[in-house]
Amino acid sequence: MKKVSYSQFVRYRNQNARKNSIPVTGCFELTPLCNLDCKMCYIHLTDPSVKERMLSGDEWIALMEQAIARGMISATITGGEAMTHPDFRKIYMYLIGKGISVMIKTNGILLNNDMISLLTEYPPLAIDVSLYGCDSESYIAVTGHDVFETVTGNIRAAIDAGLNIRLMITPSAYMLPWIDRIMDYARTFGADKVLVSSVLMEANTDTGRSISDYGFGIEDSLRISRRSHELFPNSPKNQEEEEEELMGEIPEDEPRVLPKGLSCNAGRTTFAINWDGTMGPCLNFPRDVICADVKRIGFNAAWQEVNHGVKEYEIPEECLGCSYNTGCRYCPSRHRRFAAKHLCDSTVCEQHKKYTDDITEYIKKHSF
Repeated sequence: MKKVSYSQFVRYRNQNARKNSIPVTGCFELTPLCNLDCKMCYIHLTDPSVKERMLSGDEWIALMEQAIARGMISATITGGEAMTHPDFRKIYMYLIGKGISVMIKTNGILLNNDMISLLTEYPPLAIDVSLYGCDSESYIAVTGHDVFETVTGNIRAAIDAGLNIRLMITPSAYMLPWIDRIMDYARTFGADKVLVSSVLMEANTDTGRSISDYGFGIEDSLRISRRSHELFPNSPKNQEEEEEELMGEIPEDEPRVLPKGLSCNAGRTTFAINWDGTMGPCLNFPRDVICADVKRIGFNAAWQEVNHGVKEYEIPEECLGCSYNTGCRYCPSRHRRFAAKHLCDSTVCEQHKKYTDDITEYIKKHSF
């Protein structure tokens, strides 16, 4: 029997799932509540009534059961801070008991000895821990709380316990004074991967936040990306690259932008369910473009709506003749102000072109 690597298997699985519209991966936003107050968070809400509107553990498990029956074999649990959901452990253990490969996204505050003991006995595929600073001053500036010692202590304890920890760094205007030190500090943990995001999403309207407040310019973005390439050469450089590792090879000269249909796996092999029971292709996908009420119509019908919407979405005409469409995917989440009209945000396009040119040239000149 011919042997294949795990990455080859995952690529084959995803390609087959895409061909047959099987939702193999789900993302579950258990809560918009959090024990931090990050100024750039796109989801965090503080309205106390949210607790009454959140899905309970039993409701989440019922949806997950439907997703598993439809083909889901891996899941991401996120928030807000997922571990603040009162039924986090119940939900997690349900997935583990069903043999689902689970990834947890957390800020690390509740990744304490008790939680580490549970996760060591029933390990997830990976735990993505967001690193928001390199000391107390930076943590307070970014998150509003001095939890630096707590978070970093928990990270080191989790790594020592043998858990698969990946560090996530999401630069914002509030983090810029410390960003180089934060990336340097991330290396001291010895984690296998450190993912430095190059993309900031517009916050949901009900958060009261705006990317105009926490965003930063293209020059800072380029500088951060160059430094990230130097420090973490074996890590994906952004979430798109991380997904491409699992999608399979795409010829360099083959356009990723076609007249109809979004090209990424969101809504084709993956789905996301927000804290209020709304399904979309991904968590930050604009609801005025594609979404379905999974609580009202059930998982199967919601998945069919989302999958159909992704396949039938008409790409902006300017993308079709763009010379960058062999490396750029039109993403409604990035162009959310214009996505419902099937148009591009010219500012986003120009920034992406400059970023692509700079990083491509930088990688050619440097071998790591």
